[in-house]
Amino acid sequence: MNPYTLTFGQPPEEIVDRGPQIERIISEFLRTSPANYINLITGIRGSGKTVFLTETANRIREHKNWIVIDLNPQRDLLTSLAAKLNSNKQLNSLFAASEINLEFFGIGVGIKTAPPITDIEEALSRMLESIKKNNKRVLVTIDEVTNSKEMRIFTSAFQIFLREKLPIFLLMTGLYKNINSLRNADGMTFLERAPRTVLGPLDFNRMADRYTETLHVGQDIANRLAAKTRGYSFAFQTIGYFYYENSPDMGKAFSESKDYLFEFAYRKIWSELSKKDREVLIAAAQVPTGRVAEIRQLLACTNDQFNPYRDRLIKAGVLMSNEAGILEWALPFFDEFALTMKQGLR
Repeated sequence: MNPYTLTFGQPPEEIVDRGPQIERIISEFLRTSPANYINLITGIRGSGKTVFLTETANRIREHKNWIVIDLNPQRDLLTSLAAKLNSNKQLNSLFAASEINLEFFGIGVGIKTAPPITDIEEALSRMLESIKKNNKRVLVTIDEVTNSKEMRIFTSAFQIFLREKLPIFLLMTGLYKNINSLRNADGMTFLERAPRTVLGPLDFNRMADRYTETLHVGQDIANRLAAKTRGYSFAFQTIGYFYYENSPDMGKAFSESKDYLFEFAYRKIWSELSKKDREVLIAAAQVPTGRVAEIRQLLACTNDQFNPYRDRLIKAGVLMSNEAGILEWALPFFDEFALTMKQGLR
């Protein structure tokens, strides 16, 4: 059975551990007096954000005084949080003992000795206060957030809960542009100070080790496979999958991997870029040396005009720069993909 998966968001059987980054978040949240109650996880599509979120949440869930709640960003987040907290049998009895009547929201049953609470933020404040008195903490996870009305309402309420010193923590994943848009929205100033975990390239040696063990290949082949991924998490899965299917034909594995990445990852990434971002990438694809001066010459733009696009594409995870004046591709085969899109640029 192939140990690698081609499905976005599905926890793969084979992963490259991002343990140090996960441990930093967990150790901070587990402190008696945490300095931070939130962490924003960002990276390009296919960088492993969902897997990272799931693994972090599962490790925190192992601690008996923690309740982990996963929320759908497309729904009414505050009501969903209240409903999921109340559905926990242990918490439900605490809320009943605290006479927290959620009947107004259609959650649970009425409490004859207490009037229904009619404000969802008030209801959650009282629920979290009850949780605090019982020495428990709540971790909320939200995958693939956007700057939506629901998210702005939720994060504003979350800020109030923090001011009230309530035991609620938040992990959110999102694309760079979506996280940035939410952070810059009115009333979201506190998110500017929130720690961010950027999922960059996977460790080369760890990828090679996984390939050696799962594909039963020598170190040279494992190194060549790992190098071709450029550390891109989805490419690690894709190249591993197609080599497993086509072994020992490495050329066919790379060819099928490229086709799959083009169709199921890069087209979506490309569609989310601005027209000018696409022009910059097409120009970069025509300069094999990656020299910024040559790319700017093709675009007929000054350094000041070019820099904002370069910086945005680096933060978005499409390009990278390890040497002054030189740009490199963060994604395997993306230069070839950009050239195939040249004629279709509008």
